[in-house]
Amino acid sequence: MATTIYCVPTAKGIHSFYVKQDGKSHFLFNQDYRRGVQAFYAGGVSLSNAINHSSAKGDRAILRTMEKLPVYIKYIEKEYALSIFKRTGGKRKAKCA
Repeated sequence: MATTIYCVPTAKGIHSFYVKQDGKSHFLFNQDYRRGVQAFYAGGVSLSNAINHSSAKGDRAILRTMEKLPVYIKYIEKEYALSIFKRTGGKRKAKCA
């Protein structure tokens, strides 16, 4: 199943970002609400498109969000022993062997 990044407006002026993998959602971070970010991430975006700068089409708010995502995803990988990025999966297998 594909990994998806999505956001939900949780409070007035706040987005909450989540990563969904294998049917489970994990909280990533909160940030201030931006209309362009809501439009881009609300329906869910594949991981590759969520961090692909060319898909932001010059929107600075989306670009800043894209820069945050890898840092928080790496933290979630360590915290919950997940393999979201392809590189992480190979490292985890090598350590276990």
